[in-house]
Amino acid sequence: MKEILAHRAMHNCKDNTVEGIKNYSNLGFGSELDLRYGKNGVYLSHSISETGDLFEDVCKVLTNSKIRIALHIKELEVVEQTLELLKKYSVKNFFFVNTDYKKFPSAINEEIVISFYANERPINVNEKILWCDEVKSEWYDKDVILNLHKQNKILYGMSKELIKPLCDKSEIKLEWERLAKLGFDGLCTKYPIECFNFLKRGGLI
Repeated sequence: MKEILAHRAMHNCKDNTVEGIKNYSNLGFGSELDLRYGKNGVYLSHSISETGDLFEDVCKVLTNSKIRIALHIKELEVVEQTLELLKKYSVKNFFFVNTDYKKFPSAINEEIVISFYANERPINVNEKILWCDEVKSEWYDKDVILNLHKQNKILYGMSKELIKPLCDKSEIKLEWERLAKLGFDGLCTKYPIECFNFLKRGGLI
């Protein structure tokens, strides 16, 4: 396992905040963020809301940063302004997550990295990055992962608590271990620090 992302930059019981991104960035972790479009521009929120930290403030924090951010596009209206802000503040280590299979304009596809949402075994995928879970079917297999790596794919797996909210910590740790041993490149979790320490103790990171 090479990389751990903080799901929604969850910190102090709040998600999608500049404070959370600062916290994890300082600790060396990237974040997965939800982007929406409102009257003040692009803001952070998983659900439609009247308020939310502005993505521009996130970009100010991440200027010239090497920390990776996964930008979960909730509404296509955010794309154009998001790209403008990323360019304005020299935020370069990012990719877009598109779990609803929204159709991005072809010009946008050529300009940025958009991950492929793989909730079943991916076949003939053009995208370089795969955002993976087993919600639709159980497809994780050592040979499948190896074959995808031979195609130069980068795989991010979802931690158990993101798929099964009522699972206990022992189940979550078993999933961390499974994903690491299968050869996933990255993992998205609500518990990035604990995940890092657990994998490090097991020699898996």
